[in-house]
Amino acid sequence: MIDAEPIKNYGRQSGVEIRITRALPLDKEARRILEQTRAGLFINPARWSPAEIKKFCDMKTALPDARSVITAALNYYTPDEPDPSLPGEPYGLVARYTRRNYYLELRRRLRRLAQYIKKEYGGNSAVYANGPFAEKPLAQRSGLGFYGKHSVIINPRFGSWCVIGEVITDREVPADKPLTGTCGSCRKCMDACPTRAIIRPYVLDRRICIQALTNWVGVVPDRIAKVWGNRVYGCTICQDVCPKNINKKSLPPETEIGVVGQWLPILDILAMKEGNYRARYSNNQMSAGWINYPAIKRNCLIALGNIRDSKTLPTVNKFLKDRDLTLAATARWAKQRITRG
Repeated sequence: MIDAEPIKNYGRQSGVEIRITRALPLDKEARRILEQTRAGLFINPARWSPAEIKKFCDMKTALPDARSVITAALNYYTPDEPDPSLPGEPYGLVARYTRRNYYLELRRRLRRLAQYIKKEYGGNSAVYANGPFAEKPLAQRSGLGFYGKHSVIINPRFGSWCVIGEVITDREVPADKPLTGTCGSCRKCMDACPTRAIIRPYVLDRRICIQALTNWVGVVPDRIAKVWGNRVYGCTICQDVCPKNINKKSLPPETEIGVVGQWLPILDILAMKEGNYRARYSNNQMSAGWINYPAIKRNCLIALGNIRDSKTLPTVNKFLKDRDLTLAATARWAKQRITRG
């Protein structure tokens, strides 16, 4: 067994919070995912077969000899910027965690940590951030944070404004204890969710969660579209109202990778070809291969329907007979909203 303190010190010097847990399967999480899949709470339930759930909850699918998991949190909180929209030039909102590519930044830092571990202690490792594993349960079990009722991990230092990653290693490192923090009787996140997607504490109906729907391809129901606001990607309302996030210190941005900012020009995005979009916002998760570009364009049309700027009607009209039936339907919805004032 190797000493955990030098590893944690290395993480702190890199600006990363570090905790450690054993590389045991997340059996409780696997049961929870299976139960929620059967309850129909996922957008794409076909993805969550029993075999896929087992892989998602077992780190040894990445490293068969895994013994420890070093979990990590990187702050992404920065202050809000004023909306630069002008008549005929609307901008759409980007969720805070997506304004820069903190996931890629964290992976880079964790790769350096993995190299340090190999140099000092030998062995093999695998590095992830926003990876193919159940990262939040690992963070909870390692003491990196505790679950809020919105199902997001709350870190004592960063609140929920942090991305999570891990180094899976075949070296044995002493494990930390889980945190005992709770939300108590607070339910501000549940009450603030515009679609009531947090159906009970710690249980999220992803079918009506704006955050989940921003990368889902399909026509967004009217009742959800009306409360969508001006979002182009992501939603963090449940985190915005969380008392654990109030008075968190504003730190300088942790990365310059994939900077897109808080506001994106909606009409520009709607005029782009997919290749141009992915090139313009390269190195950001909004241009990653798993992002559905048609969903981004649909989001922009929903935003126009909620902004209700009549000067955007020429753009909306271009999509009324689009070959993409989702875009055509959303354009009709947006036009009705704009023309009704």
